[in-house]
Amino acid sequence: MKYLVSFWVFFTIIGGLFAQAENPFFSTGTVKFNSDVAEVGAYKNATNDALILVAARPWGIIKRVDSQEQYFLNYFEVNAKDQTVGNFQKASNSKFNEGALCFTPNGTRVFFTRNSSKVNKSSKKRELMLFTAIVNKQGKWSKITPSNLNNPAYSIGHPAVSPDGNSLVFASDMPGGQGGTDLYMASIESDGTLGTPINLGPKINTANNELFPWYNQDNQLFFASNGHPGLGGFDLFVTEIREGKEPFTPMNLQAPINSASDDIAIAFHADMQGYFSSNRRNGNDDIYRFTQLRPIVFKVIMSGTVTDVNTNDTLKDAELSIVNAQGSLVATVTTDGKGFYSVNLEPDQKYTVEVKKTEHKEANFQLNTDFNTPKVKQNVQLEGKPNVTYSGRVTDSKTSEILSDVKVSMKDLITGKVVFSGITDSSGNFSKSFENLTYGKVQKFEIKLEKKDYATKTSNFDYEPKISGTININDITDLSIGKVEVGVDLSKIMDLGDIYFDYGKFDIRQDATVQLDKIVSIMNEYPAMVIELGSHTDCRGAKEANKTLSDNRAKASADYIKSRISNPTRISGVGYGEAKLKVNCPCEGKVVSNCPEEEHAKNRRTEFIVKKVK
Repeated sequence: MKYLVSFWVFFTIIGGLFAQAENPFFSTGTVKFNSDVAEVGAYKNATNDALILVAARPWGIIKRVDSQEQYFLNYFEVNAKDQTVGNFQKASNSKFNEGALCFTPNGTRVFFTRNSSKVNKSSKKRELMLFTAIVNKQGKWSKITPSNLNNPAYSIGHPAVSPDGNSLVFASDMPGGQGGTDLYMASIESDGTLGTPINLGPKINTANNELFPWYNQDNQLFFASNGHPGLGGFDLFVTEIREGKEPFTPMNLQAPINSASDDIAIAFHADMQGYFSSNRRNGNDDIYRFTQLRPIVFKVIMSGTVTDVNTNDTLKDAELSIVNAQGSLVATVTTDGKGFYSVNLEPDQKYTVEVKKTEHKEANFQLNTDFNTPKVKQNVQLEGKPNVTYSGRVTDSKTSEILSDVKVSMKDLITGKVVFSGITDSSGNFSKSFENLTYGKVQKFEIKLEKKDYATKTSNFDYEPKISGTININDITDLSIGKVEVGVDLSKIMDLGDIYFDYGKFDIRQDATVQLDKIVSIMNEYPAMVIELGSHTDCRGAKEANKTLSDNRAKASADYIKSRISNPTRISGVGYGEAKLKVNCPCEGKVVSNCPEEEHAKNRRTEFIVKKVK
């Protein structure tokens, strides 16, 4: 395992330097204190301006590898002013390799990595172990103690303390991980012991190796990985871990901080500045400095296509305005020639997205960005928005005379709201305009016409708007009204429709009560009105039986009305049986009717003939 073995293994360079990325997050540069041996980490000392360098420079015991002498990795001190390298305190270095380290935010404790003094009998190597020490004001380490999480069966090291000092992230190949070395998190107790480690999960850890974690002051976690897609070898990545959330999908830091070689051990020593190690030149690990040029803000990328819901055509120049929960406009984006858009948004936020396009109805939707869902596909369909004006002319049903001063009301049957109330002008006309209608969505209206001495008439009409313009209601429904006078059939001038009965029955159906209630209303409006209610059957069945059936129907209908008007004697019921067929469907004796059921139903009807008005 690279960087978690008992001694340093150099890597074969696999490519040259990558070109500078467009709008990079970092700039990089060389340092003076590199040498011809491995430098694999540079960390800001907590008590002075010096750097603590992890390097394979001459110090301590030499170990032979493949007949070549190579020094163990040890801690050295780099002077902040002239960048000269000197020895670090002896207490910090052991007989074997030292590795990545970090200080707590208050600088009073250090966590660091070194080899175990014993060889793992199974792996035949000295596993990495985690140690901690107390640091005094002069920077001296004391009470060096192995971590309570160390285990001779596997490696644990590369510590990184969170900015609040409450938790530690480290690398380990302990059993139960995703594969290779994984990153874990554990709480830090007051005495420096660590709580139960928690694997950071498959968003961060892969089947290969994740190493060298480090936090910046924005609580973003940086690390090296050769398992996530990168530019080559180990690359540096960054993620965020928010309380109660899974880590955000790691972001590759790209060139120039990453290369086709191995890039590891990033560590911030000041705000937006720090060091990392890379073997991009001659295969030798060196220290490079970096400056972060702009904040890394994890974004949710919302993208999609805006189309016309009616034609499925893509819509160019549709405008999307994104407003946050505080009501502030955070972004405006316009679709391209293919109707496509893309915009970066903050995670874990609530947005309202408003979509506009000329000659189309505006649309909006709510979006809750999820920290764990970095890409959101949000296609939008906009409806055509026809502007429709409904106009009509009211006339006398008998004379066709134009009627002014007719009270007109229109009720939207879908919403139940009255959308228009007015009177006809001197030409008998009225109109109602609607803007931004939904393309192809049927409008359903009830239109009510009222005028003195005329029977109130209620009828329904539907329209499916697809183009802007004026719609003549007279082409859809009859807007004529009739005078209340002797001899008229109220069911005709009020457009009641027939009062139907089921075959062979005289029970009043539920749909018939709506029509009968209209007769109740006009009889209460005209308290002297007298009506003869005539009930008719179809031809089927015996004549006498039909006569009896129609009498029963007439009585049932009249009784319904009598119970709801003053002076019930004003309405009487007469049963005509099949004597007055509305549709010629005879079937008496040997005659067999071939009329369909709907024509028989028309013969089963009730009429309301006015016998007296005043």
